[in-house]
Amino acid sequence: MYIPVLQCVALILISISYTQSCCAPSVVQGTAMAYGFVSEGKTAYQNMQKFYYDEEEEKVARVTTDMMGQTVRDIFDFSAKKRYVITNGTVCNVTDLKEPFQKSCVPPSAVFMGSTVLGNTYDNRKVDNYHLNITQGPVSIESAFMITPMEGGDCTVVGAVSFGKDQSGYQFSETSIYMNFSFEIKDKSVFQPPKQCNEPDNSGTLLFEVLSGFRRYGF
Repeated sequence: MYIPVLQCVALILISISYTQSCCAPSVVQGTAMAYGFVSEGKTAYQNMQKFYYDEEEEKVARVTTDMMGQTVRDIFDFSAKKRYVITNGTVCNVTDLKEPFQKSCVPPSAVFMGSTVLGNTYDNRKVDNYHLNITQGPVSIESAFMITPMEGGDCTVVGAVSFGKDQSGYQFSETSIYMNFSFEIKDKSVFQPPKQCNEPDNSGTLLFEVLSGFRRYGF
């Protein structure tokens, strides 16, 4: 069973200071592991996600694999104003993107909580910790993030813990870990939807969408 999860946090990045916003590199790919729990059905889940972000081409893609081996490929092509969701490489659903592409930067409401060091004495990594509350309609999400500053003012997320709920009682909690970053995308075919996405009957409402307002193009 595929359970959509909140993995926007990889690119909804957290400010490294009070005065300067931190943004993702213009091109980045990586891997995220998410471990979570959904109150409805008392369901635990684990997902692996490979994500790809290309600011220059205004495209984002992610490939999510759940514990059962089901794969969902999600492509945001802002230049074409289309979103493609491909399930297990066969079923494709296409919707229009109504919002323009936006750089993946820190929301101004993120609150700096302090800095710490990860690793041992031979391989220390400085991380900055932030707290963020997001509310959209009946849904609210509270998150704590760790980010690693980079040269030139960019940064990447290395970990996040999130808790979300809505007015109907739906709740979830999730811990995400980000790794294997690369700052080039050699295989641009990740942004190319398969042929079945061009069939006329594939347009319409997505078959599944949970907390879409918070995922942005995010990971």
